[in-house]
Amino acid sequence: MLIKMLSEADRVHLLDLASLFTIADKPLLWDGKTYEELTPQTSLDEVSIKVGKREREIMEELQKDAGVNQEDIFGIVFSYGAIDKISGRLVDVLKNYPFVKMEDPGARVAAGTTVLLELLAGKNYDLPSTPKIILYELLLVALRDGHISGVEWALLKEFQRYCNLEDFIFNDLLERAEYLNQEISKTISIVLE
Repeated sequence: MLIKMLSEADRVHLLDLASLFTIADKPLLWDGKTYEELTPQTSLDEVSIKVGKREREIMEELQKDAGVNQEDIFGIVFSYGAIDKISGRLVDVLKNYPFVKMEDPGARVAAGTTVLLELLAGKNYDLPSTPKIILYELLLVALRDGHISGVEWALLKEFQRYCNLEDFIFNDLLERAEYLNQEISKTISIVLE
């Protein structure tokens, strides 16, 4: 929504962050199977994150809004590649945890925070409005499924802490993102009736 106010580099940065937010709390797969579907023949070394059609659609829409078709910080052209690359990095971090803790919300928060801080490492925003715009867009991404998960909340608060944003700014942006999300839902309901 406010993406066009960002520089092109900051738009690419936002897309990387949004990729993390779309997958941070999604289920893990071992050899393509969920935890409940595991069998003794399942390879526990082949770990991935279940990235669904909805997550990819969110990122495609965000990319269109950003008007960015260049390489991201990992040096790959943004499309499915960036979400897959960030997914791969998140899995690499999660593999440092014991198997039984990989799905634990605490481990997911810690791994997500590690990847988030890697994406933010050395990042200084030129304008004071830039981190606020990015935070607002991340709030909208987190709210796409109607609520903010615990993992997403922890990552949002970590972003706030990294950018030294006051609580009242965070709360105001959250309120506006929730309101916009509700209005979009109401509009969709009216259209579909």
